[in-house]
Amino acid sequence: MERNLLLLIIFSSIIFGSDTFWFSYRSVTHNHTLVYEEKNISPLTIPFNGKKSSTCRVQINKSGYNSSLKYLNDNFYKILPCFYASAAKVTSQSQTTLDGVRDEVELIIVPTRFIVDFKDDFANIIILK
Repeated sequence: MERNLLLLIIFSSIIFGSDTFWFSYRSVTHNHTLVYEEKNISPLTIPFNGKKSSTCRVQINKSGYNSSLKYLNDNFYKILPCFYASAAKVTSQSQTTLDGVRDEVELIIVPTRFIVDFKDDFANIIILK
């Protein structure tokens, strides 16, 4: 009986549980051409119970994905706008020389903790502070 209850708890946590991750992003463009991009989504191994600050909903079905991390990496550019309001920093520099104009824009999203909670046809992304 106890074994069945334990298996039920583990099974329900796998299906209905939410996962906690780190998210960070950095991109640099020169004259509207992407020259550097660093993106990172990794599982959070240390438990963290922070304040929930904002929620974003992404309309993508999780079926066909074995893990939440693979789902998030494959749909990275669909979840990226969810983090713009959390902790984004944009710097822009323009240099004018005899050769022309060099415009450089850098976008940095500082490492942010978030929870992803899957429902039927969408994923809720909850940002923690």
